[in-house]
Amino acid sequence: MFHDPVVWCALSEGARTRVEKIRVLLANYPMMIPDEVRKLVEGQPGMEIVGDLRGPMRILQEVGRTKADAVILMQDGLEEPGLCSQLLAVYPDVTILGVASDMRAAFIQQLCPRRRDIIDPQNENIAESLRAAVREPWTEY
Repeated sequence: MFHDPVVWCALSEGARTRVEKIRVLLANYPMMIPDEVRKLVEGQPGMEIVGDLRGPMRILQEVGRTKADAVILMQDGLEEPGLCSQLLAVYPDVTILGVASDMRAAFIQQLCPRRRDIIDPQNENIAESLRAAVREPWTEY
């Protein structure tokens, strides 16, 4: 069954705006998440790490089991891994934060119709972008 992305996002927005504590899954795929990113999430009010694992199949399973709101993936550059589309197909409400291995670039991806690059991927900007994307999917960063 086909769903218009604009209608879907409008219907889903209410569910996302009610998120009180953002449940973050650290997905060590295709690369390991550096301690800097882990500490960033741990230090954020309103965010909690619900898992830290490796391997695409385990990541797909754990998003559902942990009811994660967001998944953080480390990237080699900003090439989007196929795992992003698989995650969004199975869990349409999840927010994906892709971070380049050198921490110089990052992006947020959701099922809503567009990808948004994070202009200045410093620690606080990454955290604020993730918070805004989960709580307010149509906000510009």
